[in-house]
Amino acid sequence: MRRLTCLFISLLALAAASVPARADFVRDFAAWQKLGPDGQAAYSMALFDVMTVTFSDDPFTAARSVGLRTCALTLQIKAANVAQAITKFYADHPQARRATPFVAFNGYIERGACAPFINKARAEMGLPPMKPSPLPDDPQP
Repeated sequence: MRRLTCLFISLLALAAASVPARADFVRDFAAWQKLGPDGQAAYSMALFDVMTVTFSDDPFTAARSVGLRTCALTLQIKAANVAQAITKFYADHPQARRATPFVAFNGYIERGACAPFINKARAEMGLPPMKPSPLPDDPQP
């Protein structure tokens, strides 16, 4: 079972990395719930992985990647932790249940738990600190 989960995570990460803009097949909280715990862990870790391996000439993107990697190592973040953070975001912000898991990731991981690490990387690169992310409004259908 562990090998199957690792294979699934690897395939999902490759799929997300090859087309990051289309990693939105989980479009909202309802779709997130349908994934179940293993699917949520795989999806969230693939999302995290894509955000940490982005190579770009853009210093803001590079600082985010460095900060997220440092955060993951320091806090020993596991796939289940990221999935729990995404689920907690939806629970804490029911008005955002139509938002994608990326919005939840951005709110509670990138601009939440990992913000100090990202801001440190930004400071070392001479960049200003991140601004807090605004909470998403409930988009109208």
